[in-house]
Amino acid sequence: MKKFIIGTIATAILLTISIGIQQGLLFAKPLPYDDEQKGLDTQITIHLSHVVAENTPKGQAASKFAELVQEKTNGEVRVHVYPNASLFNDENEFNAVQNGEVEMIIPTFSKMTSYVQDWQVLDLPYLFKTDDEVKQVLTGSIGKQLLEELEPYHVKGLGFWHNGFKHLTAVEQPIHSYEDLQGLRVRTMPSKTLEKQFEAVGATPVPISFSEVFTDLETHAIDAQENTASNIYSKGFYKVQQHMTLTKHGILGYAVLINSKFWKSLPPKIQKQIEEAMEETTEWQFEQAVLMNEIDLHKLEQQDDFDIYVMSEQERKRFKEKLSPVYDHYRKNNENVHVLTEIQKIVTP
Repeated sequence: MKKFIIGTIATAILLTISIGIQQGLLFAKPLPYDDEQKGLDTQITIHLSHVVAENTPKGQAASKFAELVQEKTNGEVRVHVYPNASLFNDENEFNAVQNGEVEMIIPTFSKMTSYVQDWQVLDLPYLFKTDDEVKQVLTGSIGKQLLEELEPYHVKGLGFWHNGFKHLTAVEQPIHSYEDLQGLRVRTMPSKTLEKQFEAVGATPVPISFSEVFTDLETHAIDAQENTASNIYSKGFYKVQQHMTLTKHGILGYAVLINSKFWKSLPPKIQKQIEEAMEETTEWQFEQAVLMNEIDLHKLEQQDDFDIYVMSEQERKRFKEKLSPVYDHYRKNNENVHVLTEIQKIVTP
């Protein structure tokens, strides 16, 4: 009996030791110090949603910004980027950032014109001639003024990014002059200025989401669209169209927006670091946009069954004159026409 009791006790002790070792409760060394684990409780996460591919000026800039934020905050802030409308499309992303469903978005400024009327000035045709002029306006005092007009909408504008100059593409009919646009259904972003632009040449503007453009071109729900070379190539629009005309009739750009409540909740030090990351990204992004559009245009030139036509200077001048009523419409329907006046002081006449 005594041997049985001793054996039972020994067995119990051995079992306890075994379980303790398995669970790390006995004879275990302290876990190594982990900087990553230390910051998990205090780390700030920013979800950034956008609608284009990663291999575009906006897509690459979003990734660059995420890297710089992590670097400048020593990992205190992580930016998770969601491209290709994987979280929100360009029709619902602004409401999402207003409501705090996502912290950051990068919409086209054309999409924002239904909220901030003054931004329609950036959609005026043939307003800019060079990328340098665009940069000077969007990163200078005019750009700052336009971003400040977002305050009533519970979002803060961190900056403007550039995608490049827009060109025209068509499914079947080549566009050599503005007359070739008559009767065509042309996809536009929901901007009154852009709609007036195509109405002026006898086309029918069709505002649809960017994520629907490929399918609508493929099914002939639309006949044409306007975009930059980088978007045309990265989204494969050339696969469902035959013709592209280099017009440089307008620019495509973006506003980098963050939810105001979230922004105000950040410590001043973090805010400054994010602004520094944005400034550095913006400088890099403008150069990258020009480079990517040149590279992607060259790739488009190599595609079979996809013709690229350069609009002549004479036809470009006729196109610009035909679109002049769009400026009259802008002046008539916008109180702060001084924004246009200020831009015209900068750009080449």
